[in-house]
Amino acid sequence: MPASRSALTYDVFVAPEKPFLAPPPAVGDSPAWDPTTSTLIFGARDAVLVDPLMTVPEATALADWVGLHDRNLTTIYITHPHGDHYLGLPVVLDRFPGARPMAAPATVRHMHQDTQPLDNSLRARFPGQIADTIPMPEPLERPEIQLEGSAIEVIETGRTDTLDTTSLHVPDLDLIISGDVAYNHCHMYVGDTTADGRAEWIAALDRLSALNPASVVCGHKDPTEGNPATVLAESRDYLEYYGQLRDQGLPDQQLFDAMVDRYPAWVSRQQFLILGLG
Repeated sequence: MPASRSALTYDVFVAPEKPFLAPPPAVGDSPAWDPTTSTLIFGARDAVLVDPLMTVPEATALADWVGLHDRNLTTIYITHPHGDHYLGLPVVLDRFPGARPMAAPATVRHMHQDTQPLDNSLRARFPGQIADTIPMPEPLERPEIQLEGSAIEVIETGRTDTLDTTSLHVPDLDLIISGDVAYNHCHMYVGDTTADGRAEWIAALDRLSALNPASVVCGHKDPTEGNPATVLAESRDYLEYYGQLRDQGLPDQQLFDAMVDRYPAWVSRQQFLILGLG
């Protein structure tokens, strides 16, 4: 478990890559969802969980893991409105009914407005593995979460791999929980981005880098990796290189191959990440 300089500490649960139902892709590996993280921040008594994952099996395993920490789960925070980070919420709430699901106001608005098509797409990819009814989080009144007298700061990062995303900063731990603003040695969901969107994404990474964190937990990561702050610069490099290839107008196959060649050790060589969901 990572050491801390305060009464708080954190632990990271990584749901492994999992196959999903889809036609064989034109390029890349067989269809599989990239490894996804959930982070528990906790003190002597209480805890905050960040992103309750997607499928019933992985959310059940997550709830068991949270239970092993023997803390009072007060809050379940959702970093952004992508279903792979919140559709497991009812499973975790069933185990911890006293926890309050929370998100930034813009994230909640986005979830109410137009997340249903993406959620239904995920249900089609994971038939029978996603809960039928998903409760919505409450909007935070202030951009912070209190945990045993320490503040967890909410950083609104805007458009990154989707709209209305956020990250968390835990000053007491020199820790950033980036959500999907940064990825850790895992191919990034860039296929549906635009040049303007990537510029906003890079600006969000720069904002996180300016906080000089000691550790960064990413929403998606190679499970064998730690949580180094270098992922911020690496994610920035990935976006910049992808933009250069897009500017060259490369065909999909060449673009995909170039990204995999540049990052050969990164996991999830998926068509939907690099070229879009389609």
